[in-house]
Amino acid sequence: MSGTAMTIGPAVVGSMIASYLFGCSTMQTYTYYKRFPSDRRAFQILVAAVTMLTFAHIICTLYWTWTLTVTGCEDPDGVTIFSSSRDANLILTPLISTLVQMFFIYRLFKLSGSKMVAAFCGILSMLNLTGTLVDAVGALSISANRTAQNARNWLTITTLVAATVCDLITTIGLVYVLQRERRRTTVHQTHSIADRLTLWAIETGLATSMSAVLVLVFFCVMRNTFFWAAIYDVLADVYTNSLLAALNSRKTTRIRDTRVIEFSAGRDTPSDPVSEKPEIVN
Repeated sequence: MSGTAMTIGPAVVGSMIASYLFGCSTMQTYTYYKRFPSDRRAFQILVAAVTMLTFAHIICTLYWTWTLTVTGCEDPDGVTIFSSSRDANLILTPLISTLVQMFFIYRLFKLSGSKMVAAFCGILSMLNLTGTLVDAVGALSISANRTAQNARNWLTITTLVAATVCDLITTIGLVYVLQRERRRTTVHQTHSIADRLTLWAIETGLATSMSAVLVLVFFCVMRNTFFWAAIYDVLADVYTNSLLAALNSRKTTRIRDTRVIEFSAGRDTPSDPVSEKPEIVN
């Protein structure tokens, strides 16, 4: 392949996909505030913060693409994977991913009650955030010597592995807890709800973890191209859409086995055994 096909091409495709996903997240944000106007203040603040960070992220992505496709035509030798806007994205993406991961970790904790698993996932998420921020600070000022380059590559790989493992553990943990609750009862309605929640957990968890795996693979295999950077541009939007999809699909159903599964926060609470009518809780 030509140099353009390995650099500018992937960047443009990644920018297009990120723009599409940003449009999806914008619609999901509108749906969230319309559907849950009285939702918990913490969730409303979380959605607002993630949405604003994603908006800043897409601006940086489009500006980076502009510098590659327009400004780069005037100075082809100056085309580089790192720039001020690109460095900003290296900061915004881990901020978005950490906020979203904390939401899913909180849900896992409320469902399972395991402080150890939640703490371990939290450490991995913070490792991803801290490592990426350190990586971003040195991205533009790093020297060209081999030792420094290898050090930065090692740090990048570590942060990507931490994010991937965190997402996988959270997803597997949610699936395990939901299926455990399913096995505890023979009520068909409970089975149906647990299966639906399990499917949602797998879909949202695998979307983020597989995206991180793709970034890791392309970074290790094709480090000198823009393929990994293009997928990394999409990563933040995948996290944002996963969060909003989880929030917008929340339902609370009262189950006859004296359990209430609250998908919004992942909390089980005792139900009123007298009343078996379904109820909606925001």
